[in-house]
Amino acid sequence: MAIHASDVKLYGVNHGGIVAINAVLQPEALKSRLRSCGYRRDLVHSDVAIDRDVTIPFAAFAQYPTDSRSACIAVVAESSEPRRAVEACRPLGAPIVFACHQNTLQWWKQGTDSAEYLDSIPAEKLDRFFQANQDQFSPEAIYRAKTLGRVRSEYQLSFVDLGVMPLIEEEVGKELTQLISRNVRSLKNQLGWDDVTSQQGHWVLQTVFWLVSAKVLRDKQVPNFESIRLDEIEKVFARVAKHYGTQPVPVSSKKKLSALQSVAETVEQFSSLALTTTESLAHVYENALISKQTRSALGTHSTPSFLVDYVVGNLSDWIQEIPENERSVFEPACGHAGFLVSAMRLLTQLLPYEKQSPSRRGPYLRKRLHGTEIDAFAVELARLSLTLTDIPNPDGWDLRVEDMFVDDRLETQMKGNSILLANPPFENFTEEELTKYSKTGVEIVSYNKTAEMLRLTLPHLKAGGVFGVVVPQSLLHGTLAEDVRKFLIENYELREVSLFPDKVFNFADVESAILLGRRLPSRKNGSRSSLRFQRIREWQMPEFKTHYEVPSTRQVSQSRFNEEARWDLRVPDLEEVWELLRENPTANEFAQLGQGLIYHGVELPKSVETYSENRFKGSVRGYVRFEPIGVELHKTPKPYWMNLDVASIRRPVTGVQTEIPQILLNYAPVSRGPWRLKALIDPVGRPVTSRFITVRPRLPFSLPVLWAILNSPVSNGFAFSHLGKRDNIVGEIRKIPMPYKCDSSEIEAFALKYFEAANSDESTEVLQALMHDVDAAVLRQYNLPRDIEYKLLSLFDGWERVGVPFKQTHYTPESLAGQIGFAEFNEYERDWKKANRHRGKLIDKKIAKTISRSERRELDRLQAYADYYLEKVAPRSTDTLEELEDLIFSQPSKRDKGSE
Repeated sequence: MAIHASDVKLYGVNHGGIVAINAVLQPEALKSRLRSCGYRRDLVHSDVAIDRDVTIPFAAFAQYPTDSRSACIAVVAESSEPRRAVEACRPLGAPIVFACHQNTLQWWKQGTDSAEYLDSIPAEKLDRFFQANQDQFSPEAIYRAKTLGRVRSEYQLSFVDLGVMPLIEEEVGKELTQLISRNVRSLKNQLGWDDVTSQQGHWVLQTVFWLVSAKVLRDKQVPNFESIRLDEIEKVFARVAKHYGTQPVPVSSKKKLSALQSVAETVEQFSSLALTTTESLAHVYENALISKQTRSALGTHSTPSFLVDYVVGNLSDWIQEIPENERSVFEPACGHAGFLVSAMRLLTQLLPYEKQSPSRRGPYLRKRLHGTEIDAFAVELARLSLTLTDIPNPDGWDLRVEDMFVDDRLETQMKGNSILLANPPFENFTEEELTKYSKTGVEIVSYNKTAEMLRLTLPHLKAGGVFGVVVPQSLLHGTLAEDVRKFLIENYELREVSLFPDKVFNFADVESAILLGRRLPSRKNGSRSSLRFQRIREWQMPEFKTHYEVPSTRQVSQSRFNEEARWDLRVPDLEEVWELLRENPTANEFAQLGQGLIYHGVELPKSVETYSENRFKGSVRGYVRFEPIGVELHKTPKPYWMNLDVASIRRPVTGVQTEIPQILLNYAPVSRGPWRLKALIDPVGRPVTSRFITVRPRLPFSLPVLWAILNSPVSNGFAFSHLGKRDNIVGEIRKIPMPYKCDSSEIEAFALKYFEAANSDESTEVLQALMHDVDAAVLRQYNLPRDIEYKLLSLFDGWERVGVPFKQTHYTPESLAGQIGFAEFNEYERDWKKANRHRGKLIDKKIAKTISRSERRELDRLQAYADYYLEKVAPRSTDTLEELEDLIFSQPSKRDKGSE
């Protein structure tokens, strides 16, 4: 098909009296091509404002609302700097940017850091180009890639950078948070309110938020807000109140009105919010709209958008299997309605295309999205979020301000819905709350709020219904939720259990988890299925947030979480290691372990000293604090003077026994990483507080041997895998596997050498080599298969070892993974010349065909190290050398070519 005359504009350039006529491709030429890819006329918007300074000719969206989530393709006009023009429209969120450049169309991929140029298409080939890419350029394909591509690889497209959308939403969320926070401070200052009451604080926060809400609604051209002036405060509040279905915020004085008009002027000057997604408001809710009092009283912690998208995306195929008219979502403790918004997008996406228009989807969605929340202010934001996601339809959402635990509200709501999505409060009920509920006739069975919410909802989800919930990790194993776990495992097919570190929620210092599942018919049993178990560590969170990458994912049988295991839904890291060592003796068999003494607290008279740096009457030398930093493994803690009077001690445990040589182990982890144990030798046997675990050997292990084993990667890996963020609980430390039929003489010899060198101020290089000898001796006694040992040791890659004067961040190189054990690697590193001479002898035996099977295996290990060694010391990699060798010997020289 020939290019149309309207597609180009001709202009003349004078070159020495000669006028050259050039053609410039016009953005308008692309509109018909985009419509051929499936974009409706009403979703191709002209003159789209990115911010105050940037407006582009047009952009194509997948569906309403037209925001950075639904933006698919942007078109920029002729520019002398196409890259700059492309990157300027990144806030739009469109993964594809087409730049008209002279008589060609440049195809760019929008990126998180910079745009990537993909191709140039001459104007005369535009039709062929769009026909060839019609399917992957379609609104459905691009929107799926943006919203579900991070979860479902089959929807990913090479030109969609999955990190762009989360980054844009976070950036906008931060800007809105700063806008609200700045104006809250300004309003307080103008009113002279330094120490505000709870009522004043709520008024300030609400009024500023309503002004920002009005700007969002106006910029998005929501009916009744298209031309509203923000400085007309009372009119603004009346319309916002009507939109929320509530009463207007009162403005009771001229001073308040004047102050609010000043705030309105500041909000008015803020950039256009037309492209703002409701997901950006989640950041605002968490960081600017939840007061400290509300967060403390209600256990409020906003669900991050990346976590919401992950849950809904991973349930999308199951939700698709639910008949269209039976899809109905309930979000208890909905907060800002993050899950309801995400579910709304998915339910719209699953509708036939002709039913996705706002006029047809509006009634459908309002019958299928339901939420309950005790915080009335949060419900305001929830209404705004849902309304903005369904522009231009009016409000009418089923959001209730109520206590979900009162009466039978949870059971009633759940019976009418097929999808449960929730991030409930993690806290336990307080005594005051339990008393209050008891007086109103409400029986609380599970004292944890998350467990109680699940207990009241899961039994009423009908067969085929699905759930996705965020829970505290304690729910996976704690006694308070054992009945909930039992019901889940017996009646549901669990798809996934994913564990997250603390700080996933900005203001909640608690480890969380995600549970995904589907209700089975009564005749089936969920224990027959398998599920995905994942653990995302703190340092893996940035990659998870943008791409949902999880390095450690396992498929495990649901039947393993049985009655014998107390329905415990955890799977320890490196389970294959601990399974191999399951029959080994434990630390408890080789030593007596116990926690140090616990003093009485406030019950003691002020005149009674428990410990001091200075000697006092009746005191004895002992250890009080376990310093995570400073004290090295060959030293002892700082001594204090301690009171051992029985009247001052609440629980003596093992802390009051003296003159028994012992190992002192830290009770609190000494780091957030896998090096969490620090074992120190106390040859005297002093008293200790509960910050220590005492380890007193039984025969045949000596203190140096126990010291070496407890500081080894095996013990540290076990504690890290089984305890998570928790303290080093004595009961769990007693289960650390010990070497089976251990010959401890080598371990003791190397441990003593390390102590001698460390106390003689040897160099750090010598000390590191000696510590590696200690570790190698310990690992040799465990005799793990090489591939399993490597998995254990790789846990420590990138983590600095604690309690040593040298920097150690890894063990065996990745290139030797599974080929060579650490003890052998350490031996070869110590003296490669000697090992290499032995390799030569084994090679001679191999040539002579006199080599034994064990010698052949040894030669394989030596050869693997030799390759690694050559790679390390060679000026070029062996791959490069092999390529050069092939080049030299396989290709004819120039002289040969000339003579042919």
